Amino acid sequence: MEKRRYQRFVKEVKISYTVLSKVDSTPFEFGDSLTLDISRSGLSLLMDEPIPVPVLLQLQLRIPTRPYGLFVLGKTVYCTSLEEIGMYRVGIKFVGILPPELEVVLEEVQGTQGTQPTQSA
Repeated sequence: MEKRRYQRFVKEVKISYTVLSKVDSTPFEFGDSLTLDISRSGLSLLMDEPIPVPVLLQLQLRIPTRPYGLFVLGKTVYCTSLEEIGMYRVGIKFVGILPPELEVVLEEVQGTQGTQPTQSA
């Protein structure tokens, strides 16, 4: 049975991230990725290397229709190896106070061509 509160949509959105709470990082780790899917409560990313669970991340969603990125905080909830492509799928739950424009941005992303609902974990 699906436990999700909000439906996720398959959509690639460019993301820049900063690891905020990893004990062995010096002092921050940065990276870029693409979302595999996204919803009002979180998203999943494709990453080259595994990431600890839980760890706090600052995410910048780069939406093509907007001149600036949208910043949100997220916490990793899973990290699964995708052995067939040599990468990792990382699930992130949004935390803290979300920016008011997140809802509008998600509607823009979900309304674009090629967006499909997904039931993936």
